[in-house]
Amino acid sequence: MVKNFDGFTQPVSKLVELNTQHFDTLMEAQKKAADDYRALVQQRMQTASEIKDPVALASFVTDQMALAQSSYEKMVTNSRSMFESMTGYNAEVIQLFQESTVQLKKEIEKEALPEKEK
Repeated sequence: MVKNFDGFTQPVSKLVELNTQHFDTLMEAQKKAADDYRALVQQRMQTASEIKDPVALASFVTDQMALAQSSYEKMVTNSRSMFESMTGYNAEVIQLFQESTVQLKKEIEKEALPEKEK
């Protein structure tokens, strides 16, 4: 039986901390995106309510098309950023599991040594 669980559980504690940080980062990004979108919708609704003639309508439609392109580009950029974040997170998780496995093997070997010497 492994007696030194602290060495084994330390990577698990780091994983919990890493998960919490990652979750907080994702939540903040989602909240910011939702807040930005809400503000944009409010602004565009206000602009739409001020349309009084065909020229204003044409201008609004042109602006909406440019906005759609800009929003698409922002979505692509955000997706890349999230992918990079997840890749880094995944690498850290793998490293923590590897460290935990190495530490557990060391602890098991320590426990097995006295028995072999008997």
